[in-house]
Formats: sequence, C-alpha cells, structure tokens
Amino acid sequence: MASSHSTRPLAVESDRLAELEKRVGELEEALAARDSFIAVVAHELRNPMTPIIGGIQRLRRMAGATPDLPSDIGTALGKLEWLIDRYIRRATTLLDVSRIRAGKHSFSPEPVDFAGLLRVVIEATAPAARYVHSPISVDAPESIAGVCDRLAFEQIAENLITNAIKYGAGQPVHIRLSLVGGMVRLTVRDEGPGISEADRRRIFERFERVIAHSHLAGGFGIGLWVVRQLVEAMGGRIELQSELERGSKFTVELPVEATRTKQLEEGEAP
Repeated sequence: MASSHSTRPLAVESDRLAELEKRVGELEEALAARDSFIAVVAHELRNPMTPIIGGIQRLRRMAGATPDLPSDIGTALGKLEWLIDRYIRRATTLLDVSRIRAGKHSFSPEPVDFAGLLRVVIEATAPAARYVHSPISVDAPESIAGVCDRLAFEQIAENLITNAIKYGAGQPVHIRLSLVGGMVRLTVRDEGPGISEADRRRIFERFERVIAHSHLAGGFGIGLWVVRQLVEAMGGRIELQSELERGSKFTVELPVEATRTKQLEEGEAP
C-alpha cells in the first residue's frame, strides 16, 4: 500500500508534464501559423505599393520640369511619396521579423560597394528626412569594396537612419562610413532627446520603443531588434552611445569580407 501511495504523486506529475508539453506544442503551432500569416499579409501589402511609388516619383520629376505648375503640387506629391514609402518599410519589417522567427532568413554574400549601398539607402530615406526638415550629413569615401549580403546591409542602414530621423526631433542626422581594421564601420548619430541608461539596456529587445512622444513614433518597436539580429548573425557587432538631451549614436561594425553564410534561427542568443 505504501508503495502505491508513493507512486501516485509521480503519476500525477507525469500527467501534468505531458499536458504542459501538449500545450507548448499547440502554442508553437499557433505561433508558426501566425508568423506564416504575417509573412503572406506583409508580402501582399508591400508588393502593390512599389509601382505606385514609382509613378509618384515620375510625377514629381514632371512637376519639377513644369515651371508654371503650382509649387504646392510638388510638395503634396513629396508628402504622398513619403507616406507610401513609410508604409512599404513597415510591411518589409513585418516580413523580416516573420522570416527571422521562422528561421528562414538566410544570407547570400556577394561583392558589394558599401558606400554605394549606403547612398541608395540615404536616397530612399530622404523623403522622411525632408518631411521633418531634418538635414542629413554624410562622411563616407567614394567606395568601400567588400563582400556581404546586400539586402541585409541595406536593411541595417535603413533602420538606423530611419530611427535617427524619427526620433531626432527635426535636428541634423550625421552618418559616417569608414573602413577600420578589416571591418566596415557605420555610425548614425542624431541630436534628439537621447536615451536613458535604463532604456538603453532594453532598446534592442523586440517590441521596445523607448521614445514614444515623437509624432513619427508609430511602428512596431522591432526595427532595432531586427538590426541586432542581422548584425550579429553576420559576424558583426552593434553599440549604442546616448545621453539624455545629447542625442544618440549607433555604431555597427561588419566584416568587410563575409566570413560565413548562415541561417538566422529563432531563439538564437542576441
């Protein structure tokens, strides 16, 4: 009898563990289904916008070449371009997050010009900078040749620059690209309100947005999380320096020659 009583708690505990494992499995399936759905939705939301923004850019060029056209038409087209571009970036971020979580974000290193890629990103973020009257200064060589995943580098630079524009309080944004000891170093500095020490410790976490007062602060709070995941998976590092009322500076260093191609897996240590 004593033996029967002693084994009963073990049986109950075993049943509880089995039930917990079942629930965990169900939750994992639900999360996978959600991420798959988000990826499909993000893809469908983003694709139709590309030809639309291309059409708006053509209209802006036509407006600029027509002297007798009211100037406010060009201004309105510029604002519309910025709004659609912002929409596309949000959809792209959603797509990136779903791929990272699903372990499907792989890298394809190829010969690139880092300086040229940076110029493309700066041009793409120019509408947002114009909208908030935030001048962008760039200190970069004409060319830095290397090997990396082109889209990943563009995503890293784009998120950092967009972040500086969004939270820089309309102040200048300073961008610097250099080659330091076999590493490409990208720094993006703003002159905004800065970030407290407590917030600096969690700013790279998912769904964190520590400066919420900006009228441009909409979004998912995942841009910097995506940046950190990409940077570290590419064998690089990211650093934040910031003080309240003295702005913020993000520094990213990446190998100028990609040393590995890997798949970024969900749950990988940040």
